[in-house]
Amino acid sequence: MSTGKALGRAAGLIALKGLAALVQLLPLPAGLAVGRRLGDLMRLLSRKRRHVAMKNLCLAFGDSLTQAQRQKIVRESFQSFGMFPVEVMKFGRMEQEEADRRVDISSLYPDILELQRHGKGILLITGHIGNFEIGARCLTSRGHEVIALARESRDRGTTEMMTRARARLGIRVVTLRQSLRPVLAGLKRNAIVAIICDQNAADVFVPFFGHLTGTADGPARLALKTGAPLLFFCTVRRGSGRYAALSYGHLWAEPTGDTPADVQRITAELNRRLEQMIRDYPGQWLWFHDRWKSSPVGRSAVLPAVS
Repeated sequence: MSTGKALGRAAGLIALKGLAALVQLLPLPAGLAVGRRLGDLMRLLSRKRRHVAMKNLCLAFGDSLTQAQRQKIVRESFQSFGMFPVEVMKFGRMEQEEADRRVDISSLYPDILELQRHGKGILLITGHIGNFEIGARCLTSRGHEVIALARESRDRGTTEMMTRARARLGIRVVTLRQSLRPVLAGLKRNAIVAIICDQNAADVFVPFFGHLTGTADGPARLALKTGAPLLFFCTVRRGSGRYAALSYGHLWAEPTGDTPADVQRITAELNRRLEQMIRDYPGQWLWFHDRWKSSPVGRSAVLPAVS
């Protein structure tokens, strides 16, 4: 790692710790305002990320959005990212009565109860839309075991800090570098395994916003291996410090004997559900992640000037 990158990550960790100390002193609405300003600052300082976000919006929506509409979504996307750590920190120390008042899980919870009746656990599938963590808090508080299968941050200190924050929400974290045994054992105990799976990968190429896109095949393979249903959801902001955990339906991974074809089919459906969430709440998705990086269309896309 270069000295510049190392210093940048160290500065980022210090800033994150400073933010954690600050937001604990503020009520949630004020903390969210700080998060939005942090997102604005990141947007202004990172021309590269703004470029990626605009490119992705052009790929996803073509000419159906005006330049002004794209810029609005990019601005909201950065603000959403800035609010995310504030929410994790605040909800980790929030009284349960207040958390229940702020997060409506009436869309998601009936599906959780119904699918757990089968005793195979649940693969809870979402993306970087709104804030997954606080939706999970409302499940762990009701006695459900939630395991998050997550990528490690490039910075060890940030990974450890976020793992502690998730632990305060009742979420156990298993990283992709670890053995999957805790995940498989959890599903046998009828646990909920949450997977954020909207990042670039090169496992399998399936449609996403009309383009063949490199996508992780882990959720499909886990579903085929264990028989656990996939339940698609996102927790979105509804304004004034209120949230809704929304169900986008479930899918049983029925094996046909042709595993590659099954993986392709299930992953394509996963992308379709995630795409619908993003279309419903475009300003709350992480547009500045290079989602189409491994796709030829992502590398060759031409986009308008970035301001």
